[in-house]
Amino acid sequence: MPPVQAISDAIRLFPFRPWVRRAGLSIALVAAGVTAAILATLALSPAARYGWIGERFVWVYVGTLWLGGLKVFTGTLRPVAEMDDERIVLRPLHQFGARTIAWDKLTGTEQMIGGDRLIVYYETARGMRFVAMNLNLVKGRRDFLALLDARLLAMGFRERVAERSRYLSR
Repeated sequence: MPPVQAISDAIRLFPFRPWVRRAGLSIALVAAGVTAAILATLALSPAARYGWIGERFVWVYVGTLWLGGLKVFTGTLRPVAEMDDERIVLRPLHQFGARTIAWDKLTGTEQMIGGDRLIVYYETARGMRFVAMNLNLVKGRRDFLALLDARLLAMGFRERVAERSRYLSR
């Protein structure tokens, strides 16, 4: 599968790198193993519920492992980014929903030079917002950045470098 998928000439999909899905699955498998061990211990020794297994923190921790692993695994089933002629859709794993941004609402980007972070600033009815992306998770990172830069420069954005950050803005 090429890094950049095209549904049509206008839509570009950028999937997550394969190791991201495997990481989510491995976290969920660890949670399953711990859950199985706790349940087996409780089945073999009911008195164990009065020990560390009965602590709320243990259950919160195991639940967090389950939720985190499943969130990462299911979050990678869709592309991390999509671009077409009207909008860009970003799905960072640390947020629950996708951010759909019309090109004319986008006000700028910030990228650390040589870094792995991209911040996209955009306007909403409630004021300016931003979404941060970890570029290490994007399969086809260079193509994604090249297409984003080309689109923004064609819209009249200018590049500015300040210290270790690179900005594209109007």
